[in-house]
Amino acid sequence: MKIFLLKFKLISIALLSLAFIHVHGTTEGDSLSMGPTYADDIYYSFENGEVSKAARDTWDIAFYTQRFSSGILINEGNTVELYTYPNGDTSAWNTIDTTGMSTNWKKMYNSKEYFEVGAFSINALGHPDYGWGVYNTVNHSVYGDSLFIIVTPSGIKKIRIDVKISLDNIYHFTYADLDGSNEQSVELDVVPYESKQFVYYSLANNKVVDREPAKESWDILFTKYFDEFRPGGGDPVPQLVTGVNNNIGVYSNNFYPVDPTFNNWASADFDSAKNAIGYDWKFFDFGSFSFIVTDSNYYFVKTVNGDIYKLKFKTWEGSSTGIFTFDKWLVSLSDVDELITANDAFVVYPNPSANGSITIKTPATLAGDFSIQIIDQSGRKIYRKTFSNSQLRNGAKLTDIELPSGFYLIFVTGNNYAESQKLIVR
Repeated sequence: MKIFLLKFKLISIALLSLAFIHVHGTTEGDSLSMGPTYADDIYYSFENGEVSKAARDTWDIAFYTQRFSSGILINEGNTVELYTYPNGDTSAWNTIDTTGMSTNWKKMYNSKEYFEVGAFSINALGHPDYGWGVYNTVNHSVYGDSLFIIVTPSGIKKIRIDVKISLDNIYHFTYADLDGSNEQSVELDVVPYESKQFVYYSLANNKVVDREPAKESWDILFTKYFDEFRPGGGDPVPQLVTGVNNNIGVYSNNFYPVDPTFNNWASADFDSAKNAIGYDWKFFDFGSFSFIVTDSNYYFVKTVNGDIYKLKFKTWEGSSTGIFTFDKWLVSLSDVDELITANDAFVVYPNPSANGSITIKTPATLAGDFSIQIIDQSGRKIYRKTFSNSQLRNGAKLTDIELPSGFYLIFVTGNNYAESQKLIVR
């Protein structure tokens, strides 16, 4: 039986090695369409292509589905606007006055970097104040204390988030016309939607909108959202743009200008921001009156599965069709990296580690200083330090970090050298 298992393992490694070599030489092009005026959102998987397409004009607000989260978005891509009422809290529900709203009130925006920080939460002061409400340390619920005005394509309404019962993952919120008519009190059970990042709601139709695929099924979202724009290099101003948002748990970095053969993705930190790819890989050329995609501009994306793809945008037709094209290359497989290493790969020992104490040793042929980075299984960078080649040649013991049990990815980069290894801490 032991001989059979050993042979099976060797055959499996060989097959995976062949697959690894094959995909590294494969280029896959994609053509997608968000429709005229960019009316649709596209959820996209690097492994499987377009996962789903959803009309953007079907919802007004969206709730992050994590139980202990207070994130509530507005549909900026469908012209929804949000204002915090400056003249009172929820007790002013019946006496609200919107005089000066369009000229003097500050408009609220979703965070350009974090999905969880929606427009409703943008005024958060830090725990226990979460912007629209305050956290209760006894029952872990968040109780609303703020009053908002929301402008939607169907009209202007007042709205308040009454409470989030965190343990049950249920929201209670109330909205009405400004004069108090058409008041709706909603109990939104988020539990049936916990497999998704968000559950959506239409104020116009008074109903939940189920429009998003499962959170593990997609990597990036092509959509419209507000980001910062610096006209003439001046102060940033919010601007509605069309571009890419990374899924939560998806990371990317950018290299420009680089040769098409460039694959040294580990030579720069991954960015966890949702707009790490963003919108400015293209620009409008008034001479040709068309969009131009920046040349020699490449992104590397670590997907929800841990695979790494190289991404190059090719064309962008604009709002008349919403059609765009790009190439992608698979450059690292998460489940194969641990089986295949280069001849000059560094060594991590002990691996698995019983207590998180490890030593890293690089080949004697390397010269210069090298950066060591450690990323945990959630994609969070938890360690970074520079070592000389002499330290690493002799084995550098990491004594200034304690690693809890789990899986980690270790990067060693520098002087045109980039290698990664997986570490298990038991």
